Amino acid sequence: MNKSPSAYDTWHESVHGTESSSTLQLAQWHHDAFSLAANPQGRRVLEVGCGVGDFAVHLARAGAEMTAVDFSPAAIEMARARATTHGVAVDFRAENAQALPFSSESFDTVFSCECLEHLPDPAQALREMARVLRRGGQLVLTTENYSNAMLLAWGMAWLRKEPFNSGTEVQPIEQFFLFWRVRRMIESAGLRVRRMTGAHHVFLLLPGMHPHTFVRERFQNPFMAWLFRPWARHVSFLAEKP
Repeated sequence: MNKSPSAYDTWHESVHGTESSSTLQLAQWHHDAFSLAANPQGRRVLEVGCGVGDFAVHLARAGAEMTAVDFSPAAIEMARARATTHGVAVDFRAENAQALPFSSESFDTVFSCECLEHLPDPAQALREMARVLRRGGQLVLTTENYSNAMLLAWGMAWLRKEPFNSGTEVQPIEQFFLFWRVRRMIESAGLRVRRMTGAHHVFLLLPGMHPHTFVRERFQNPFMAWLFRPWARHVSFLAEKP
């Protein structure tokens, strides 16, 4: 990888260093991912890009036999503290998503939430996720999608020659993703996409106004949700290994 773990250590310590380990911070994409997957009870589950471990702990509490990896040793230490606080067993490891240290077909389910866009070689990471997934197993992936008003933010960052900031602080790596590119990468890794959902529809960005001003988080009407999912900022994929 072309960024050292220390860059991610610095980022996690800056963003999460003062958080309490007693309360799990689950984002909307975590809930979306959980709703797409089969019941994790008794299943061997891997989370790739677990960050400080909130979702992995949540999955362990739901009965998963849980392993979770992240590139940042600092994030893994925070994750272990969360698991201890919540009294669950999670095998947290500092590992490279592009070279997973697990045997082929080791897991029933693989989750990866908002990680792929922060990797130097996302296609290789997807091949690794597919490799460690058993036949008939599920990959549940959430990632950024910029076929929406966030294009304006990318354009302003380019004009100002500044790194694009997708969240709280600028990350060491930020890929520009469109949902069809991600779908192609999943399929090229040998997986079949079974379902795609979208959330956080950013319709307009205006100078001096918060990016959430003109946002529809989700559509309750199933047809509208299907119609607008290509323009959601966060897309979730359910894929299966044939």
